[in-house]
Amino acid sequence: MTAGLLRYGLSWLVFLTITGVSQRSSAEPARVLFVTQEQTPFSARIRAEIEAMGLAIVSTNTLDDAQGVDAAANVIESPPPRRVELWLRDERAGRLVLDRVLEAEQMDVEPGSADATSAVRASEQLRAFFQPLREEGAATELMPPRPPPPPLKARPARQAAARPPMSPAASAEEGRFFQELAAAVPLQPGSPGLDLLFRARLRFGSTYALGAKLVLPVMRSTVSSGANAAEVSASLVGLEASARFITTALATLDAHAAVSLLWLSASGRAQAPYTDRVDSKIAALPSLGSELGFRLSKHVRLCLGAELGFALPKLELAFAGQSVATWGRPFALLSLGLGVAWGKP
Repeated sequence: MTAGLLRYGLSWLVFLTITGVSQRSSAEPARVLFVTQEQTPFSARIRAEIEAMGLAIVSTNTLDDAQGVDAAANVIESPPPRRVELWLRDERAGRLVLDRVLEAEQMDVEPGSADATSAVRASEQLRAFFQPLREEGAATELMPPRPPPPPLKARPARQAAARPPMSPAASAEEGRFFQELAAAVPLQPGSPGLDLLFRARLRFGSTYALGAKLVLPVMRSTVSSGANAAEVSASLVGLEASARFITTALATLDAHAAVSLLWLSASGRAQAPYTDRVDSKIAALPSLGSELGFRLSKHVRLCLGAELGFALPKLELAFAGQSVATWGRPFALLSLGLGVAWGKP
């Protein structure tokens, strides 16, 4: 009788122990890996939404630390648009799998603003994704099917993977300062010449820049008329403003406007007969141009440029007082060189 009572009591003790352990295990909240590169109001808003659901947060700055977590939220703020990658553990594969991407540009707007409705809907989508994990951690019953995401801001993970990478534009990797050294060919009367082009720019944001340029002659061009000939060269120094219109992972396209000071020099029997047949003359040269850059590395690119200007006042070459050519109307310059971007954007 005593042995039977002892076995009966031990059985109840084992049953109560197993039940208590099971209840404690089921009460443990699901663990969510929270990935962010910097602490911002936007990332704090996302974290607060997850913590409000009673889920355990594991903070890190990389998705590689995914051991022992049930899901992950990767906050990406640059390049725009701001978005949240939602990852879910695949038990068969034993790893996190990207489930969806939530574009949440309006999640940190002020209440009462025009975009408050979009913020509420984006928050609802975030809660809808984590709700099954909350229910799984709160009870031992089977997890109900996860509701499909609303179509407003969510898109399938397959589309997110197929999206071309943003160029950081380009913005972040270019650097604030830009310098270029190029060989340039002026297209003017006479034989082809060769110039050396120096260019420096200071960027303001990802689109606009201000800078200066200097063009120095290396090989003069020759203008001939009958038995007369002269060697002619032009030097330029000026200021320019540029704007970037196209940025991809492989190339950039800029356009610029410049105002330069042109110094025309002639030696031999050619002259610029404005006052007493002097052999040099200074004029203004407004111009427009464009430049195509092919990326060779993160900060270096191959630059192809073209520029077209108009000299003011009119410049003429004359032999023995007779005009034989007009210089700088128009003035065309083709260039090929290397550009380097550096400094913090």
